[in-house]
Amino acid sequence: QGQIATIPVRREPVAAALSPNGTRLFVANLLPVGRADGDYIAAEVSVIDTAAKKVIASIQLPNGSTGLRGLCFSPGGRYVYVTHTLSRYQMPTTQLERGWMNTSALSIIDTAKCEWLNTVLLDDVDLGAANPWGVACTSDGKYICVAHAGTHEISVIDRAKLHDKLAKVAAGEKVSSVSLTAADVPNDLAFLVDLRRRIKLDGNGPRGLAIVGSTVYVAEYFSDSLGILNLSAGPESEAETLALGPKEQLTVVRRGEMLFHDATICFQHWQSCASCHPEDSRPDGLNWDLLNDGLGNPKNTKSLLLAHKTPPSMSLGVRDTAETAVRAGITHILYSVRPEEEAQAIDEYLKSLQPVPSPYLVNGKLSAAAERGQKIFNQTGCAECHPAPLYTDLQSHDIGTGKLMDKGKAFDTPTLVEVWRTAPYLHDGRAATMKELLSEHNPAEAHGKTAGLAEEQIDDLVEFVLSL
Repeated sequence: QGQIATIPVRREPVAAALSPNGTRLFVANLLPVGRADGDYIAAEVSVIDTAAKKVIASIQLPNGSTGLRGLCFSPGGRYVYVTHTLSRYQMPTTQLERGWMNTSALSIIDTAKCEWLNTVLLDDVDLGAANPWGVACTSDGKYICVAHAGTHEISVIDRAKLHDKLAKVAAGEKVSSVSLTAADVPNDLAFLVDLRRRIKLDGNGPRGLAIVGSTVYVAEYFSDSLGILNLSAGPESEAETLALGPKEQLTVVRRGEMLFHDATICFQHWQSCASCHPEDSRPDGLNWDLLNDGLGNPKNTKSLLLAHKTPPSMSLGVRDTAETAVRAGITHILYSVRPEEEAQAIDEYLKSLQPVPSPYLVNGKLSAAAERGQKIFNQTGCAECHPAPLYTDLQSHDIGTGKLMDKGKAFDTPTLVEVWRTAPYLHDGRAATMKELLSEHNPAEAHGKTAGLAEEQIDDLVEFVLSL
């Protein structure tokens, strides 16, 4: 039949589930929308009316929710379950254990009300369950199964007991030492104790998940295999592995990609590199207070695309090269000591990445508005610091955007290649859109001579920049 509608949702939709009666489509948006320097930022689930072909609700998940990957309906359609990372971005990254940076979560949505019900953590107190991905329910509604792409395992959750416990805490009953109220549940690393099993897989990178009868099938991305678990075999059952062809030798680039997504190289398995760079090394949209440039000055996550070609690294250029940054990340973000060849493989993976053509292009070329914007880009001095082809001069400049302890500091000029997908903007994510950056956050015109531009000219300039 072909395409019958194009329906705008929030940002980078990656998964969808159709209600049993076919009237609603729930869509998981990978990343949050909006500026990152406020008190609340979270990705959303869009709800589409399939008859009207339009979004009728956007359900915001808890603060710090990002990296949405999978969602499914409960049998009968009363609930939708969503897997995602729950980032504790408002804390300085002084420690990793007990989920101080990233936790892994399953959010429950009430489909009748189109409202978030609660979020449970999939980690244990001293063992993360990073990068939850596929999720499915058994047809009898007994179990919810979640694939953990970062730790290579499956969670099998008793669905009835889960909802019973959530109902009790919502009614004011203390259900654990942490969960005294429903608001406590998203911070309770022991909430699922006695409600679920974590089952190790032999394959690497489980993502998509499907259940047929009592058998769970998981697509293991990096090992080109299927993980198979028979739920009727009892609580001591183990998963089997089915190879999907002859095993091939990993290239260095493929091994680097695998390591980038592997949380088992992290202390207590809390996160992988992909936890903060969830889409092929692109950013999570959050601000993080890393300790490499001081304490109390959070910075927006940067894309790693072209990082090795555009030194230095980090907003203040505190790492001289991307190679240095990769090794510092392993040490100070994964809290781990790893062989040098692993860092080298991650380098090669990141170097192999190619820009995705901008959706603002028309048949692969600049639109008429973008062509006008290109002239303005040159006339206003933008091209002086952002020259083609990398659209960075590889220098640092004080453009007047530093605040508090960063006031007066020079910031590394970022590449504008693929900037259409890296919002929010500026080092602290204060500009939700490129237009806001150019029209509201450039008072001294140190970031291009834009004050005298008419709104139509700003729009053309934005069109060009977002086409790069």
